[in-house]
Amino acid sequence: MLPLAGTNDAAATSRLGVQLGVDEAKHAAGLFGGSIELLQVTQSSLGDRQLSAVVGSDSIDGCLASARAAERAGIAFMNLSCPSDSLRGRDCQATMFHVAPSDEMYRDALAQANAPADAKAAAWDPSLTRFGADTLNERFRSRFGRAMTADAWLGWVAIKILWESSLRARSTDSRMLMQYMVRDGTRFDGHKGRPLSFRVWDHQLRQPLYVVSSADGSTRVIAEMPATGSDEESSRDVLDRLGTTAARSACRMSP
Repeated sequence: MLPLAGTNDAAATSRLGVQLGVDEAKHAAGLFGGSIELLQVTQSSLGDRQLSAVVGSDSIDGCLASARAAERAGIAFMNLSCPSDSLRGRDCQATMFHVAPSDEMYRDALAQANAPADAKAAAWDPSLTRFGADTLNERFRSRFGRAMTADAWLGWVAIKILWESSLRARSTDSRMLMQYMVRDGTRFDGHKGRPLSFRVWDHQLRQPLYVVSSADGSTRVIAEMPATGSDEESSRDVLDRLGTTAARSACRMSP
């Protein structure tokens, strides 16, 4: 794991989400076998350790530098914080996986919701209750005494994805994990009501977003985007309404 950079609240809650994910993975390891260990490493030391993945939160330049270091070492880099479209486009990396939504996904969610000027789009909200979100929010609050923000959810789900990929691929080898994460039939549950998956063309995690408004002085979710599709549309097709499509993507990853 690379240091989750910064001293602000977002970086702090991201760390807590990662920690909850590790705690729960360790509990699952006791039931299914295996183990998980969280290490803090630097970019220069990535090649010195046998790592399954790197989890990082940083500035855009920091994310890109970390992703390039991880690619040189042949290790998956899970981007928790950088929404920059360029990281999914001209600066994409074959071993970089974007758990954080992209800027274009946020813009699409707001545009499709016809949201008021004060609204913002988010990957998670502590008021969510459906699809097991209430129990996840409560686990986080009980563990850390604070609300589970979007930054915390992104940290938690990144670890969940890595643990489940290792369990199902029956391997801790990073190459095997990356192959599993982009496999056509791979699905992950993030308590959002739709199966989550990585796009093969830019390694962006498909996921619903929430439009949040604070117009009346209290923050509340006013919409979930994208809206439910027709019976003929797959969940992937619906989720691909947010973000860059394969046809428009500038990402050209080396195999």
